[in-house]
Amino acid sequence: MITPSEELHNKARAARAASRELAKARTKVKDQALLNIAAALEECTDEILQANGRDYQQSKANGLSDALLDRLLLNPSILKAQAADVRTIVDLTDPVGECFDARVLPNGLQIGKRRVPLGVIGAVYESRPNVTVDISALCLKSGNAVVLRGGKEAFNSNKVLASLVRDSIIAAGLPADTVQFVESTDRGLVSEMLKMRDHIDLFVPRGGSGLIKYVAENATMP
Repeated sequence: MITPSEELHNKARAARAASRELAKARTKVKDQALLNIAAALEECTDEILQANGRDYQQSKANGLSDALLDRLLLNPSILKAQAADVRTIVDLTDPVGECFDARVLPNGLQIGKRRVPLGVIGAVYESRPNVTVDISALCLKSGNAVVLRGGKEAFNSNKVLASLVRDSIIAAGLPADTVQFVESTDRGLVSEMLKMRDHIDLFVPRGGSGLIKYVAENATMP
C-alpha cells in the first residue's frame, strides 16, 4: 500500500512531467479546458453539493467554528458565480509568450524579456473548497501545473472538484496530471511539500496568518 509521502512525491513528479507539455499548449486549448471546468461546475452541482454536505455535517459535529463552517459551505449560487469567474479567466490575456521591455542596443541588437511558465505550483489551503477551482484555473491559464493540498474539513468537496477539473482538462486534450490533488490529510505532508524544491517551483499558502507564517519560515522554494 502506498504511503502518504509516496503519494505526494509521485504526484509531484507527475505534475513536473505534465508541466513541460502544458508550457507548450496553445491558448485556445487552455481556454477550452477552462470552459469545460465552468460547464462542469454547473452540470455537476448536485454531486458537488452532496460531497460538500458531508463535509459540512462532519465538520459541524467536530465543533468547527461558525466562521469556518460558513467558508466551507457551498450552494448553487456560489457554484454559478465560480463558473462565471472561470469564464472571466478565459477572457484574460494569455501571459505565456508575452514580450516586454524590448529595446534596441546601439549596435542594432534587439533584446527583450519573454514571459514563460514557472513550472509547478504547490498550494496549501484550509476550509475553502472554492480555492481548488480558483488555483487550478489560474495555474492552467498561466501554463503552470499545480499540486493541491486542501484542509481535511473540505476533503470530500475538494476531491470531487479536483476530479471534475482533471476530467475537464482531459476533454480539452491536456494532460490530467497538470492538476494533482493530494488525498492524504496528514498534516506532516505540508512540511514535506515545503522541502520539495526539486519538484515544486513556487509555493502558495491560502489561509490564516499562522499558516502563512509557517510556510514563509519553512519553504525551501519561493
